Amino acid sequence: MRAAVARWTVAELLHPIPSLLTTLAALGFAWIFGIGTRDRRFWWIAAIMLLVQFSISALNEWADADLDRQAGRRRPIPLGLVPRGAALGVAVVCAVGAFLLCVLADLGPFALLLVGIGTACGWAYDLWLKATPLSFVPFATAFPLMPFWIGVLAGRPLGSLLVLFLGGSVLATAIHLADAVPDLEADRAAGLRTLAVALGTPRAELASAGLLLLGSLVSTILVIRRSPSSIAALGLAAVVASGVVAGLSSRPNRVSPLLGKWIVIAAAALAAVPLVAEASGR
Repeated sequence: MRAAVARWTVAELLHPIPSLLTTLAALGFAWIFGIGTRDRRFWWIAAIMLLVQFSISALNEWADADLDRQAGRRRPIPLGLVPRGAALGVAVVCAVGAFLLCVLADLGPFALLLVGIGTACGWAYDLWLKATPLSFVPFATAFPLMPFWIGVLAGRPLGSLLVLFLGGSVLATAIHLADAVPDLEADRAAGLRTLAVALGTPRAELASAGLLLLGSLVSTILVIRRSPSSIAALGLAAVVASGVVAGLSSRPNRVSPLLGKWIVIAAAALAAVPLVAEASGR
């Protein structure tokens, strides 16, 4: 039993659950853009996205090792299960591996550049921006950049893909705030000055709910006139869900931060589907 726990703790260097969920989201976007399982690009997307996520995750563990040790968190580096230098090595190797796969898959220089920008956003967050009020910037940039990259691989015109940033950046910021709220007090105690810490409670929760509602409204307005009724219905459902989140956040007895986090993530994912469908031209 202890060996299994130790192995899982080591695996947490790569943040396996968030990394896999992000990769699955990328594959879902690929499917919407018409890149299916019989297309080799589908599997290249999966491998590249997973390596990028692993690189960002390992670097995050490397950068936070001292803070985790001071806070007594059971993370792989403070527990002595993974040498700090090895974590940095994993981050570099995974990033280089993602770039090499782009070259081997012959995805083109622009696709390679986009992978580099996405990786740079994650690294900038880990190394510099995480402890500042600008902590939302890498999320607002990189999350819509992912379906944008997939749209480029699918051959969509760049102009049609810009819609992803109009609503996607707002939704990504909402997710970032919701994800930071459960750790708000611990981050403040550690001396971090993230956007959630700067806003404080309950303003961080209200800001997350408000941004979620705004992003959902933008998504719905952009697609409702030209998209099929089923896609427009998703946008409307996301607006309703966002309104519920906003209402719950404004109550004196708010939902727990952890539950609120997952509600925001689910509603934002729902709101992102119409945007991606609109950008795909399907």
